[in-house]
Amino acid sequence: MAGYIADMIFDKELDYLADLGVERVPLASNSVTVQLHWLERGAGLAVAHDFALPFHPGLVKVLEGEVSFTRAFYLIRHADDRRVERLNRFAEALAGGLRREVARLEALARGGLTENPAGVTL
Repeated sequence: MAGYIADMIFDKELDYLADLGVERVPLASNSVTVQLHWLERGAGLAVAHDFALPFHPGLVKVLEGEVSFTRAFYLIRHADDRRVERLNRFAEALAGGLRREVARLEALARGGLTENPAGVTL
């Protein structure tokens, strides 16, 4: 199994191995890209983001009905930033763009879209 380096996880929300009852994995890297490349080369199983799968068409979902994780991400800002309209517009544009892109890539992973994800720009 491939996964992250447990000692380097900075947030409990990211600790999905504990949710699986796994303490450590034989192949460990905190780089998702490295983990996905290991999987492409047949190194074993891992938890992968749905929105990353369109970029790795050779990977196959397994245990899809048995294992599922949902995480939330937040944009933390200093309270004083709320008074600056350009920062409010930037924060809204950033959060909205990320939501749309994740939704698009998740739809692509489900087979709901047929476009090539390599042409994506944020």
